[in-house]
Amino acid sequence: MKSGRFWAWVVFALGAAYFFIPLIATVEFSMRMRRGAYSFDAYQIVLGDERFQATFMYSVVAAIFTIILGVLIVVPAAYWIRLRLPQI
Repeated sequence: MKSGRFWAWVVFALGAAYFFIPLIATVEFSMRMRRGAYSFDAYQIVLGDERFQATFMYSVVAAIFTIILGVLIVVPAAYWIRLRLPQI
């Protein structure tokens, strides 16, 4: 039983490393705009760009409308299935 638990932790550690190592590397790479120093210069440039702000706001609005549309479809469908078709 102990060896099964050990291998479960090994698989968990490998999965976590598979997820977190590229994530950490991406953040670290994005903060090295200036050679040899970490800074948020790249983020300031990108977030200050008006085209990025417009595109980001479009994405936020599209996401909000998608959530609202999903709720408007799922809630009545779940209500109808639960109350009108209880035999299913």
